[in-house]
Amino acid sequence: DLAGYKVYRATASGAYPPTPIATVPKTASSYVATGLQVGTTYFFVITSYDSTGNESAHSNEVSKSIF
Repeated sequence: DLAGYKVYRATASGAYPPTPIATVPKTASSYVATGLQVGTTYFFVITSYDSTGNESAHSNEVSKSIF
């Protein structure tokens, strides 16, 4: 029973903190990251979670460099 998604961000590949930067409902079709600094590369993964709090493994990683 999908409840939503958690978004994780890091500045080094694979170095994700235990706390997500955002939790979004299952109805969300997009997420906009804010507060990004010029000259930094960010790495992102998401997980899904169910109504009892079980969380999936991380998705494939994506990155974005801010210029």
